[in-house]
Amino acid sequence: MLLHRPGKSACAAALLCGASIATAATVPTDNPRLTAMDKALDVAATTFFSNTCHAGLSVAVVTPEGSRVYDYGLANRATGAPPRPDSVYEIASVTKSFTAALAAYAVYSGKMSLDGDFRRYLSGAYPNLTRDGHPVTLAGLLTHRSGMPRDIPDTDAVYAAQDPRALPAGLIALAQGQNGKTFLSALKSTPLRSIPGAVEQYSNAGFLLIGAGLEHIYGVPYADLLKKQILEPLRMASTTLALTPALKARQVTGYDMFGELAPDHPANAGAAWGIWSTPEDLARYVRWQLDSANPVVALSHKPLVHGTDEDIAMAWHLEQARGEPIISHGGGSFGTSSQMVLFPHSNQGFALLANDTCKGTEGALKKLAIDAHFAVAP
Repeated sequence: MLLHRPGKSACAAALLCGASIATAATVPTDNPRLTAMDKALDVAATTFFSNTCHAGLSVAVVTPEGSRVYDYGLANRATGAPPRPDSVYEIASVTKSFTAALAAYAVYSGKMSLDGDFRRYLSGAYPNLTRDGHPVTLAGLLTHRSGMPRDIPDTDAVYAAQDPRALPAGLIALAQGQNGKTFLSALKSTPLRSIPGAVEQYSNAGFLLIGAGLEHIYGVPYADLLKKQILEPLRMASTTLALTPALKARQVTGYDMFGELAPDHPANAGAAWGIWSTPEDLARYVRWQLDSANPVVALSHKPLVHGTDEDIAMAWHLEQARGEPIISHGGGSFGTSSQMVLFPHSNQGFALLANDTCKGTEGALKKLAIDAHFAVAP
């Protein structure tokens, strides 16, 4: 998620929380309620919609037997249109798992190392990307322990204002005119805030830096690398960093905590939180992420940092739920929330998307996946 520290459930910015929005007593759905998973998902979705702030929900469920997308609620409150398997959502910081996968490709092929000085993957000198003899590394960037600030340009003052209604506009204003070139220019004068590897501090800028490094070593834009290495092989034709008119027509309407229309993420969100996708595309991505025999996937899920409650891999969070390992990553933009939850021992996974940033939506999505999984688990 662009606006909170990893592994912790929060609504957008940890500020956009709390309002209840009246919705229909019966939430519309395409769930046929026939199989055990249909029924388990329906029970979990009913709990999710007990918070009437929520608008719509799409859940892609992947099992060894196949995949199915379940849709609930409204993609647009004004028109009453429901979400569909091909509805387009911002996936926000779930984007970071894609960037991590590209980094895993680079490590596996010998183009990058996890622990070496990351400056070798950049053009030009960056003497500021080291502190007390410790340079920024790929592992530090992937686990939010690089010492990088949250954002470049610096967004701390916008957050410090503690004004949830003004937050999106403030962040969007700072992002005006920003791109990969301006990011690297500003990076040269950005000091590290801590010794690399020492402190966890959530950083979108760190993942933009990974994207810049990937562009340098491969000699192609991040969007092209994403398409070549992940999107085209997985046939994710509706996943992109830039919406076409056809995709825009399928976009869900995002709502903030007040039930008001929320803006889209700014164009410079990029490798940190800039991907758009659909439930049916993400089902293919989940299937790929469940392939433990794939060396790139396996590498991206290998723990880099060990903690009391969870370990951190290449962006992914590794923990136990009811005695079973799970791998997850969440995200939240100004008007959408997302979760990717994998159960590798059961070869089952969920991609969950909601068009709201109500209080605790990310956590509620994760709970929905866990509850549905264990309701049908042997």
